[in-house]
Amino acid sequence: MIEREKLLVELESLSEEKFRIFNEKIVHTSKYRVIGVRMPDLKAIAKKHRADYKEIFELPYDSFEEIIIKGAAVGFADVPLCEKEPYVIRYAEMIDNWAECDCFCSCIKVKKSEADDLLRLAERLMYRKEEFVSRVGTVLMFSKFSDEPTVRKALAIYDRLPSGEYYRDMAVAWGISVYCVRYPQLIVKYLEHSPISIAVKLAAAQKIRDSRRISDEVKRRVTDTVNAQR
Repeated sequence: MIEREKLLVELESLSEEKFRIFNEKIVHTSKYRVIGVRMPDLKAIAKKHRADYKEIFELPYDSFEEIIIKGAAVGFADVPLCEKEPYVIRYAEMIDNWAECDCFCSCIKVKKSEADDLLRLAERLMYRKEEFVSRVGTVLMFSKFSDEPTVRKALAIYDRLPSGEYYRDMAVAWGISVYCVRYPQLIVKYLEHSPISIAVKLAAAQKIRDSRRISDEVKRRVTDTVNAQR
């Protein structure tokens, strides 16, 4: 049986005050305290408890770090996706910041035979109205799938999502920049014709310019395409 008190003692032993202050500034969690434990340590704890992911998920919590561990344990759990899918959804509904979302998505592991099921789950989450639930679906799709049919599907979904929720919008911009690495011509055309907001296009263009994996020529074309719409 996992005892929350022991987990908190372990977290406090790993905490760093300077990192806590830094993390509070960038995470922007609105509900929970930040203890100040680095992500590799949190993931190591989650891996240690991944066999008991259901139990750790149900523990009380009041900190950012405990939430990270819950999600990472679900992601790392070596069980069929159909078994942990309810916990994926519950976790997506629980989170309130980008760090919990992005760490969670990076930890989700499934078998190749479950790829289609994960894709369907990501698509369902993308369409959810809640900002961070939709962000989870968006990040899952662009971080786990890079084949052209799925990229085209993701771009079509972006066109149908409402804009104005900052962290969902920024996930869309991030996804566009990721897809630009492998499909630059597709993305240039997409940015030219897509009905997504100019704010999202500008954010995507900035992320593309920041990338070291995209050529200067593509960066120029993207910038010119987006600036022409301002």
